[in-house]
Amino acid sequence: MTSLLEQANSEANREKFLNRIAKAAGRPRHTVKAFEPLNDLPDQVLADQSPEELLATAKTNSEAVAAKFYTCAKDDLASFLNQYLADIQAETLLLPGFKDDKWANYGLSDWVKKPEVKQTTVWSTDPGDRRKNAEAADQADLAIGFADYLIANTGTITVVTSPEQGRAFNYLPEHYLALIPKSGLVRSTRQAVEKYEAMMADGLQTSAINFISGPSNSGDIEMELVVGVHGPVDCAYVVVADL
Repeated sequence: MTSLLEQANSEANREKFLNRIAKAAGRPRHTVKAFEPLNDLPDQVLADQSPEELLATAKTNSEAVAAKFYTCAKDDLASFLNQYLADIQAETLLLPGFKDDKWANYGLSDWVKKPEVKQTTVWSTDPGDRRKNAEAADQADLAIGFADYLIANTGTITVVTSPEQGRAFNYLPEHYLALIPKSGLVRSTRQAVEKYEAMMADGLQTSAINFISGPSNSGDIEMELVVGVHGPVDCAYVVVADL
């Protein structure tokens, strides 16, 4: 049986609604033309850079938006994370609820079982635990999650909202650290969006794609830039060099 939501969002129902609005307004329906770009400039952003030059550009632009930037080999990642936990004196840690194969891909199968921290909470994939997840994120000193892409041109990481890693995961903890495979380094926002379009064509479903450019910044308090007002006080990008 078709749900009421599916009926409401059906093409026939949309057409009926838009025709009614046009009739009430006393004017014909608009015809929307397909988008035609004026030039190919978005496709040329950083196109002349080698992979290593692109990584250097990503570092420069990430640090320009107050994000910490690191590169690390997969074999060294567990040690790096333990040292990072010690450096920021984290006692409570929030981890995403991905299955073992995700952690194994990053060489963290053993680390994830016992990080060097007093308390570890794993994001629940149960929809009924939404409030519990938000509370855990709010109380976490550090959240360590996975990002899909790093946009070199803007110093922005992108993260798909998923049952394993909801939106509050990225925005409520005091500190946030994202693991990004080096293969996820892209030149521009256009390139990242095109990759997501391909993923959605292959079946990706999500309620949001989060574009995160370092920690939150606010300049509306007497025109004074303040970092961390609306989210984590700092944000770290860790590019895993051999992924």
